[in-house]
Amino acid sequence: MSMLSKMIRTLGGRTSGRRTYTPIEVRDLIQRGELAEAAACAQLLHANTPQRELVATCLRAEIAFRQHDDQTAEALFRDALKEAPGMAEAHYGLSLVMLARGEAESAIRHVQFAVNKFNLDPRFNAQLGLCQLELGNFSHAAKSLGRATRLDQRDKSSWNNLGISCRAHGDWDAARRAFLRALEIDPAFESARNNLSLLEQDRAQHAGSSATAASAQSDDPETSPRLARIRALADEGKLTEAIDACEQLSQSEPDDGSIAVELFRLYRDSGDVATGLDVLAAHSSRCPENVDVLCEMALALVRERQFKVAKPLLQRALLVRPDDVELLVGMAETRVEQGRYADAGELMERAFAVDSGIQMKGRLAASHLARCNYPKALELVDEMLAEEPRVSDSVAGIRVEALTHLGRHDEALPILDDFIRRYPNEPERRFPRATIHLLNERFGAGWDDYAFRNLASVKHLRMVAFPVWRGEPLDGKSILVLAEQGLGDQVMFASCLPDVLALNPRRVVVEVVDRIAPTIRRSFPGCEVVATKQDSTLAWVKDIGEIDYFIPMGDLPQRFRRELESFPRHSGYLSAAPARVEHWRQALAALGSRPKIGVSWRGGTEQTRSVLRTMGADQIAGIASAGDADWICLQYGSVEQDLRLAADRGMPMHYWAEAISDLDDFAALVSALDLIITVCNTTVHYAGALGRPVWVMAPRVPEWRYGLHFKALPWYPSSVMYRQSSDGDWGDVLGRVGQDLAARFGTSSLPHSGVGCLQGT
Repeated sequence: MSMLSKMIRTLGGRTSGRRTYTPIEVRDLIQRGELAEAAACAQLLHANTPQRELVATCLRAEIAFRQHDDQTAEALFRDALKEAPGMAEAHYGLSLVMLARGEAESAIRHVQFAVNKFNLDPRFNAQLGLCQLELGNFSHAAKSLGRATRLDQRDKSSWNNLGISCRAHGDWDAARRAFLRALEIDPAFESARNNLSLLEQDRAQHAGSSATAASAQSDDPETSPRLARIRALADEGKLTEAIDACEQLSQSEPDDGSIAVELFRLYRDSGDVATGLDVLAAHSSRCPENVDVLCEMALALVRERQFKVAKPLLQRALLVRPDDVELLVGMAETRVEQGRYADAGELMERAFAVDSGIQMKGRLAASHLARCNYPKALELVDEMLAEEPRVSDSVAGIRVEALTHLGRHDEALPILDDFIRRYPNEPERRFPRATIHLLNERFGAGWDDYAFRNLASVKHLRMVAFPVWRGEPLDGKSILVLAEQGLGDQVMFASCLPDVLALNPRRVVVEVVDRIAPTIRRSFPGCEVVATKQDSTLAWVKDIGEIDYFIPMGDLPQRFRRELESFPRHSGYLSAAPARVEHWRQALAALGSRPKIGVSWRGGTEQTRSVLRTMGADQIAGIASAGDADWICLQYGSVEQDLRLAADRGMPMHYWAEAISDLDDFAALVSALDLIITVCNTTVHYAGALGRPVWVMAPRVPEWRYGLHFKALPWYPSSVMYRQSSDGDWGDVLGRVGQDLAARFGTSSLPHSGVGCLQGT
């Protein structure tokens, strides 16, 4: 009997005077298999434990799960989620139960939500990695399990699973280190020993393994005799001994930077990156002139995604080593994290000028891809494949995305199909295939692939504890439609709500982001609309009552829009506020009798390919001479400089900032216009959903929502598509828009009034 067990029995049955326990202590008992003691201690949590009763419920549930009583475990986890719908611990628990009964997809979503809320919990990361491993998503599994081992260096199961993941995607050196680490923690761990044996068989069967090993060590400093014994210990899997020996060497020679770097790497390989970083930081503060240590620390912080801390260190290091490739790449990654892809690209070009090897060529190709320079990205990848065909899997994602955005779908699809045959649950291949299918109007296949979008690590995934609706009869049932993605997508997917209502459910509860909630609520009176910040607390779920099913909003088309014919012909499914529509009609009428045409010319951000779907205000001003109209600015964001530029080019615009920031008022303004002309952005969705005439100017290969061949978007029958005939050619698009404007509204060669930029009141 354990000492803790004896203590509990000694305490007897009285409550008064008993010692209390923390959740960590109880979980430690669960981990050690001392479940009876854990159950007793779970009733004695410290009074200051946040959400004490709910935490106790989750602990009892996990104990039931470890006792193979999955039914009780699930019921308890769900009880906790009724009180706290966003409770990460309970979502993690549901993931345990679901994975045990073979529901890996649901399991992964629940634990991903838990990780999104608390990414420093090693149990959550270990479970996420195990779910990904179960689905065969080895690279995703390795990322999660690597994080789990850094957070809990003694978790032998995560080390073993990390080794399995690394072995599966060909990183044999990392796999060997992981298996050896698991065996160092528990020399009797038979699974790790068997996996290590299988790995050695792999090495023996593949002649290329030695090259892999050589490349893995290429960044090591020159080995000195005093470090040779330490490295030999590490190679034998005796990391603890190696660390102890290196610590002793460091104490005897505290100013030797190579020893500090070696000690960091040993700690890193043991999973304790934080202690390794402390070693580097201590040495750097003592010997700030040591550039080797500074560089190692900066790059380690980049790998740990601590970009804000890494940035000043990278800047210091680059002053000394301006042509250091890894430093340039590290700084480029910090720029990417800030969404500054153009700046990152310049850094990658500098790095490639120093090192044009195949690995660097792949990084540069990825940079061109992020900057939407698809021909160059494809050119570099094809060069890599010619030099070394074995890299085909590692560059497949870049090649597929470049081919997709170049419209070469017949070349991209076979690559995706082959990969998905081997790894059917890989989200980073299923989503690109969804894009190709949806662009080409193969809706059923497209939506089926699109459903995999949330199996990757996504920041904004949210889950609730209701069963997922998979098409079961809804007659007399209640269903929750959960918000996801951006404003425009929520407006677009809301077009499926009448289909849900037609199935005669007892209740349809619809969550939408608060900015669009008034319009959605007015437009769908048969739904109970909940306005939220779309955050992860999910506190509102507690108040909506019993729900039979839920479905993420983006999965509705998989049920209702599987072929072109299933898109309804409508004259508008959104309803603007009548009083505000009348207000804007009067305001517009006061401008005179000319047609009132709204325009928008910018879309997205650097991360969402704004460079492809944005034109200058001076460009769109070119259509002003084609129609004698009053032009209304519908562009969101900062527009003052654009308005001045457009006015100088002959298109003075009326601008009411309040109608842009308030989306319900925006709907009313759009409803009062005669025509909307816009690039691909939220304005398309509002105008189309309101049934207003909207002319959409699109890149040659746009986002999947806009298709490749539609003359009118199936989502919005009132739309007309104007597509680039060649990449980046807005001139041709604007020429055709101008011709149609002239045909519809007549031309005018009269000079504009000269009032410049008009500010509404």
